[in-house]
Amino acid sequence: MILDTINNINNKFIKFLKYFASFALIVLGFLILFDVVMRAFINKPVIGVAEVISNSIVIIAFLQLSYTISINAMIKSEFLIKKSNYNFSCLLEVFSSFLGIIFFGLIAYASFEPTLNSWIRNEFEGHASFRFPTFPVKISIFFCSIVAAFTYFLRMLIFILNIQINNPNQNRIK
Repeated sequence: MILDTINNINNKFIKFLKYFASFALIVLGFLILFDVVMRAFINKPVIGVAEVISNSIVIIAFLQLSYTISINAMIKSEFLIKKSNYNFSCLLEVFSSFLGIIFFGLIAYASFEPTLNSWIRNEFEGHASFRFPTFPVKISIFFCSIVAAFTYFLRMLIFILNIQINNPNQNRIK
């Protein structure tokens, strides 16, 4: 089925984003370690570490967002879902996926113009000795919000099909 193929491609892509975010987190850890060592032994901190880390954490969080959605690990109350019958629980999942599409679609929509402006105007943040470009942060928010909305869309389609075929064994996307 074409939905399974699209879902598999999406899952592989968001796993790649997850691994890339994990690698970036390791690099940030070494950057923090290097900064601490430089402060302790030479009394010279690495310039710009605070700016790089604060912006990179936002990027890492958004890179891992779609994977969190795909493994059904977003925070929610499962009381109604577990206590209700199968079709109603699928309907609740469809509704929550629809809300996720709206939420991340609005984030993507709201971040589109600032992303373009940061690219066109070559925006930076930070002080005079180190300036960090804002474009990587803004493009990751925009792009990863689109991927998150698409992941919610696939999730919603899968639960709609599960309602139609009434197959309780396929209520989780892989």
